[in-house]
Amino acid sequence: MKKWTTLIIGALLSISLAACGNDTDNSAATPPANNESTNEATNEATNEGTATEQQETAAIPTLDELINKTNEATKAMKSFTTDANIDQVLKLEAGEQSQDQEVKTSLKMDIIKDPMMIYQEMKVEMAGQEAQNVKQYITSDNIYSQVGDQWVTIPEDQTKELIEQMQASMNPEAELEQFKKIAEDTKITEEGDNYVINADVSGDNVKELAKSVMEQNGSDAQTQAMLEQMNITSMKMKYMVNKETYLPAATDVTMVMEMEQNGQKVTMDMKMNSTFSNHDQVEEIKVPQEALDSAK
Repeated sequence: MKKWTTLIIGALLSISLAACGNDTDNSAATPPANNESTNEATNEATNEGTATEQQETAAIPTLDELINKTNEATKAMKSFTTDANIDQVLKLEAGEQSQDQEVKTSLKMDIIKDPMMIYQEMKVEMAGQEAQNVKQYITSDNIYSQVGDQWVTIPEDQTKELIEQMQASMNPEAELEQFKKIAEDTKITEEGDNYVINADVSGDNVKELAKSVMEQNGSDAQTQAMLEQMNITSMKMKYMVNKETYLPAATDVTMVMEMEQNGQKVTMDMKMNSTFSNHDQVEEIKVPQEALDSAK
């Protein structure tokens, strides 16, 4: 279960993206048939209103247009920072026994895309337990972790798979491609300085989207098998893109799922909010000497 939670968070971090009509009853205001000037004024006002609505509609890009422009902008982006807060409510049931557990995770990542260099700070809080703080430096061939005051290096036999998953999930543009698979559940709106892709997914489309995200992030056979056992009851996604730069601004994701494994039933309600900032402003990430020494 812990592995699934880690993978779905990583996928969602990839991290890591209206015109309104007014139809009213104008019968009381209908002018006499012989009032031509009034008719002309009414027609002009109607035409102007229609033109305005058409302009507003045209101003909002289609899903394909928004994805293409955002892909172009983010592929040129060399670095960025993402901050995320993930709240999970887990319920474990085994026979007549049940246990509720709330997990709060905050995460900040500075990312340089090529060559890959990542610095992340993560804090995990669970009821009845001391908060766990982890710092990590991730390069193209090593992962250095600090828990408490101790630096450790991830064993080499685990490093390759983890780094491949991180490389697959760290491009924000990859997440947008998933919306093409659920276009019928997707709507684009505007909020302030951003275009917003909204998706409210249910039924078979939920599992299809989850499979796609997992494949994108290099999941293994065990994770794929776990996914087949899951019942994802709902997933809502919001992806915000800046109107001027077409760079990612924020994402909101909520998901409710349940799974039965080894005689246990697990229900998870997850909410995640993340923001993207510092576009092309992360100039250097340097692994400290004490972390490098941990690999010796």
